[in-house]
Amino acid sequence: MSLKQLKIFIHELKVGMFVSALDKPWAETPFPIQGFVIKSGADISRVKAYCDYVFVDIEKGISPEDVDSPVIGARLRVDSNKQSADDSGHINSANIGPSKHHLSVGADIKSNLRVKPHVYKKTVELAKEIPAARGAMNNVLGCLTMATRQMARGGAFNQDQLQASVDEMIDSVIRCPDAFIWLLRLRSKDARSHDHSVRSSLWATQFGRHIGLDLGQLRDLCQATLLKDIGRIKLDPALLHNQNRDSDQEVEYRSFVNHSVEQLRSSGFKNRSVINIIKFHCERFDGSGFPKGCAGNRIPMLASVVGIATEFDRLCNSREAGDTMVPSKATSRLYQLRGSAFAENQVVEFIQSVGLYPAGTMVELTTGDQGMVIEQNPRSRLAPRLAVFKNRMDRADQGKYIFIDLKNEQQARERLHRFGQRRAYDVSKLAIVRDIEPDSFGLEYSLLENLIARPFNTPVNELLMGSADSGSQNKGGFLAALKQRFFG
Repeated sequence: MSLKQLKIFIHELKVGMFVSALDKPWAETPFPIQGFVIKSGADISRVKAYCDYVFVDIEKGISPEDVDSPVIGARLRVDSNKQSADDSGHINSANIGPSKHHLSVGADIKSNLRVKPHVYKKTVELAKEIPAARGAMNNVLGCLTMATRQMARGGAFNQDQLQASVDEMIDSVIRCPDAFIWLLRLRSKDARSHDHSVRSSLWATQFGRHIGLDLGQLRDLCQATLLKDIGRIKLDPALLHNQNRDSDQEVEYRSFVNHSVEQLRSSGFKNRSVINIIKFHCERFDGSGFPKGCAGNRIPMLASVVGIATEFDRLCNSREAGDTMVPSKATSRLYQLRGSAFAENQVVEFIQSVGLYPAGTMVELTTGDQGMVIEQNPRSRLAPRLAVFKNRMDRADQGKYIFIDLKNEQQARERLHRFGQRRAYDVSKLAIVRDIEPDSFGLEYSLLENLIARPFNTPVNELLMGSADSGSQNKGGFLAALKQRFFG
């Protein structure tokens, strides 16, 4: 442990301290990131519920000797405030200047979020939902493409058709959210047209499902997220792709929000709720957003949901190749924006809704094994269902895998042990330690659709584990083994 890290007991924890380590693995707690600043008494209470002591980083936050210093507290608030504008992605306050509505991070404003858990329950297994989700996704993409083309020509679009596709998508997400997530992950990396809008609408709808929005609100939320960027067709493509815009270019870029509203109105779009969400979705809780610099509860709650979902997808799927983040780092960055760019409880609930490891995430276990998240356990977000792969020279072998459910730890250990993973009983806790880039293990997403198209306990994996066919499986890989099993 570095000298800048101090061990303190939980009763010594104060606002402004940076918690860098716990007295237990992070995976055994609900905290979304490995390291965070204590911003309120509620943060302290959450840590108290899980830990007896923690380690604090005195370079990233205040030390125990500084807790009574008003100067340090003020400095932390200012620094956090500045960072929020930089980290939000859409905001460059250095170019535009501060908003007259800009709030301090510690402002006493209550979020307008109301959470109604357990309104929706998963009713369909992943494998059974895939066909319906695929149809819904294709319909949404097709309708969005057609709407964009029609409005680019100055005409109206078929609102009823778009609404029907939105209803299909919502019904699928309500039944089994993981199906849509998987299908969007499996799309070709070259298929970028409208994918950001569809992914963002998925995260927003899943969030709405999590907090118990009624069906009417889910429809407005999903449709607004799909149409939020429609005004970009009015902007120069070079401007949209420019990551280093000057102040004049930034002002022009931000005009896409007003363009979106005008485009919809001129096309005869009559849903005022959807238009209102789009109008405010780039505003931020601390007043640092645009186009009006609104703050706090002046921003409609559904617009805030769209803003969070959009930011999360931007972090996970950046236009810049080197800026794309694995989900845990994206949630970490989003968590840093709580209480500034976004209301704290909205960020926390959003992270709860998507989980640290969404479906399709490649992860490493405490045993050193690598696997892929197949399905979430809704009530145990840190213990999803996985496909664990055999490793050959530090590369995942897609022709050799087993299914395990981390919620049933004993059974998971037994299956890993039978699979030949010798460390299955060597660790005190079988858990995920980190998510990793799938490319580093040679996984091909295009071959993984067969994995999710089978029930979780399908006997196909027992065949894939069979030693008699190991040679042919290794020759043809994962896809060949499946063809052999089901088509002879």
